Amino acid sequence: MQAWHKDDLVPNRECGECQACCIVTAIDKPEIQKMANSPCRHSLCGGCDIYESRPPVCREYYCGWRRMDLFPDSWRPDRSGLFFELEAGQPPPFQSMGISIMLVGNPLKSIRQPDFIDFVARNVRSKVALFLGIPGPKGKQAARLPLNNSEVVEAATQSRAELRTAMEKILKRLQGHTFISYQMENSGQDTST
Repeated sequence: MQAWHKDDLVPNRECGECQACCIVTAIDKPEIQKMANSPCRHSLCGGCDIYESRPPVCREYYCGWRRMDLFPDSWRPDRSGLFFELEAGQPPPFQSMGISIMLVGNPLKSIRQPDFIDFVARNVRSKVALFLGIPGPKGKQAARLPLNNSEVVEAATQSRAELRTAMEKILKRLQGHTFISYQMENSGQDTST
């Protein structure tokens, strides 16, 4: 796996116009709350209205694309429909850093892209724990499944077509998921729209 920039960011990468983290993620902190898959009210006009005084949870958060040079520049979440989060502490036999891939654009189009299929094949073969997910409706938890199951691992050694078919089956399962409400522990500063 390439460099993970835990305390630093990938050089020469900027969020730019991307606001995926202001929409996709749920925030449940005493100073700010936001439901998953709901735009933050401070980001409705393009950019963040409170950028200079934004809460620490927003100030310190960066998606996987900003933290890992494993992802091509063209995979910025707003351009690719792929939102990455890094997940430390994966158990053996996996590498310690796993990757959660949230399909925030057109899910079927995303998983059919040859460079995405190659990314999944390469990382599954390298024992990187991969998780594929789709956002739930506003206020609901996302659905996600591991990509390191036996069918995907086998398909990753075969061909792009085999791997695409295996991922399409996983996507179909995700789309049939019964989404569960996200229960906020904090209240009083909800910025969901």
